[in-house]
Amino acid sequence: MKTYTFVCLAGNQVATAVDIQDLAEDAYRRHALSLLRDHASAETIEVWRDEAVIDLVERAGAFLGAPAAG
Repeated sequence: MKTYTFVCLAGNQVATAVDIQDLAEDAYRRHALSLLRDHASAETIEVWRDEAVIDLVERAGAFLGAPAAG
């Protein structure tokens, strides 16, 4: 487990929420996508580990719904 800090950013780059989670390395993107579903004001999620941004997960182009039955 690693500690990640998720910063929800509105379109004007103002932080609207911050969430800190201990997650497996392969789980942080899934958590970022869930934050986009839960926080309508967030356009981007900055994912931090230690002192650095390791990923940006943007609402534009992100699939936020359930997978289609096929």
